[in-house]
Amino acid sequence: MLLRIEKSLVWIIKIGIFGILFLPLFIYRPVLYPYVFSKIIIFQILVEIIFAAWLFLAVYNRKYRPDWKNPLLMSLTLFMGILFLTMLSGADIAKSFFSTQERMTGILTMLHFWVLFIILTSTFKKWHDWQEFILVSVICSFLVVLYGLGQKIGLSFLLPSEKTAAFGQWLIRLSSTLGNSIFLAVYSMLHIFLAGFLLLQKKRRLIRILIVLFLLFNLVILFLTSSRGVLAAFSLAIFLFSIFLIFSLSSQKLKIVFSTILILLIIVTSAGFIFLRSSAGQNTFNQLPTLVKRIVYFTSGAEGRFKAWNIGWQGFKQKPILGFGWENYNIVFNKYYQPFYLSKGQEATWFDRSHNQLIDLLALTGIFGILSYLMIFGALFWLLFRKIKILNTLKQKFPFVVLILMFVAYFVQNLFVFDTPAPLIIFYFSLALVYFITRSNEEPLINNEQSSTVNRFLFPVLIFLIIIFLPWMIYKFNIEPFQQSRLGIRAVHASKVELKSGFYWYQQALNKNTFTNPEIRTQLAKTVAQQYKTKNSDLQTVVEMTEFAIAEFKKSVEEHPLDARHYLYLGQLYNLAIKYNPGYIREAENILTQALELSPQRQQIYFELARIHLFKNEYNQGIDLLKQAVALDPEVRISINNLKKILKTLGEKELELELVSNTREWLKQLEQN
Repeated sequence: MLLRIEKSLVWIIKIGIFGILFLPLFIYRPVLYPYVFSKIIIFQILVEIIFAAWLFLAVYNRKYRPDWKNPLLMSLTLFMGILFLTMLSGADIAKSFFSTQERMTGILTMLHFWVLFIILTSTFKKWHDWQEFILVSVICSFLVVLYGLGQKIGLSFLLPSEKTAAFGQWLIRLSSTLGNSIFLAVYSMLHIFLAGFLLLQKKRRLIRILIVLFLLFNLVILFLTSSRGVLAAFSLAIFLFSIFLIFSLSSQKLKIVFSTILILLIIVTSAGFIFLRSSAGQNTFNQLPTLVKRIVYFTSGAEGRFKAWNIGWQGFKQKPILGFGWENYNIVFNKYYQPFYLSKGQEATWFDRSHNQLIDLLALTGIFGILSYLMIFGALFWLLFRKIKILNTLKQKFPFVVLILMFVAYFVQNLFVFDTPAPLIIFYFSLALVYFITRSNEEPLINNEQSSTVNRFLFPVLIFLIIIFLPWMIYKFNIEPFQQSRLGIRAVHASKVELKSGFYWYQQALNKNTFTNPEIRTQLAKTVAQQYKTKNSDLQTVVEMTEFAIAEFKKSVEEHPLDARHYLYLGQLYNLAIKYNPGYIREAENILTQALELSPQRQQIYFELARIHLFKNEYNQGIDLLKQAVALDPEVRISINNLKKILKTLGEKELELELVSNTREWLKQLEQN
């Protein structure tokens, strides 16, 4: 390959990597999920472009080909293979492959991360390049931090930060350009370690001062996010670093001093926690900032997550070998749904993650998936520890220790949440960094002339394949879904102004078969339901939209036959349509019965089935279903209020007075117990 062409291709890849590292800053608002969906669409396009450039390099020069014997690459490849296998054997192949706009961590995206790792490790083998990449990423994290601080001081032109109710107060938790405070916390935590690693490598004073500032800004943001899981993981890393420092010091006096300080900190912190949680420290506790209160009561408000973990465990026990398939936790959650969740509101009843990466892997990929995932970290730590062993001085070992602690912290925080796109970019970049700094110093250099062993006829073949398949891939997997999502959000906004216009844009948003359709259909169903509560709606348009929504949700049920949510939405639409077409009663009852089979303890399904029987004047059956919903969890007020509302209506009509009286008595006894 001509040297000029080779350099041009390497520069294309390098510019693409810079673009990927700056992606956490990117937000494109006119889509349904701007914080995640827009980032990953651009990420995939950039990876596909640099993959085409890398392919030329790899075909014509062996030095750009991956080392398949490297344990880190082997474990990552095995993990990807297991994900593909679980997709094929899983409950919903399409969902496994594409994921959703809200998450964007399907196998298609994970494949792009794997390709990114291969490109990074195969192309860049000079320390100068990696220093540039780390510095660019740290600078980007600083800009993300500035955006978060702008949210904190209330700059009106920025997207609002996240609010969380805690201890009777509203806690403002910074989310910056990532849309979620936890995602921001993970992103900042990773950059604290990367900045520390780079600081130990750089010698120029000005650069070192800037890196320290970037590190401190990320540290401040880490605390302002109030993410307890990430703070716990970071604290563990600091504790482990202290232990390492104590055992590594050569001076016995310094060992004693540092050991004493560490022990005192542990004692004081433990005593403070015990005091603040006691009745004697209640007055002091009440005066503390909400963030500190959340840390003191670490598990406060976490009941929902604990139940989600248990649900994931139940899924693993049902399918322990390959699980339910990547990205299909929603199916597991619906199957083992706990009625408690409705007490947190309607939206809190739909989990697509257990909020524990290991539990997700167990439920969705089985024992093979979790083992392959753990092998990645096993290979990672083995490479880093092997490198540390051959180093002589403590100064030389420090950078590798920092990276070990970063991955320990990342692994631990994932016990409280799950992988998300922006942190994943940094995670895979950091994996590639470990690959680079732990590679053998005896790695042979391959002569460029000897490496070009591929026949020249492949050049036009490669050009042809790239011209044909690259544009098709970019359009089909990225641009087309992106366009449909834009139309979807336009439909949502237009419907609030003029229903006919909104209806038109919903039709446009759903006129192509893309993975964005289920979430657009969900927005359509919500728009339709809202019209039945709104006075002076255009009745003809409402009926047409309802029929259109019913037709679309029939497609969702067909495309995702094990997802109870689509059945429930279709049943709700049928129930709305009964007002103008009583013939839908049978279809509503049929589809809701199927929904109940998929999620036997979901109260919303009982509510909708009860509506059907009440519409048919079958009061005994309707009241019985509402009583069953209450009995699932008598602490859920929504269920009790629904039953009371129906009893009041029936009582006012003087219908089935004995039934009403008996049910009221049953409710009274239930509430007393």
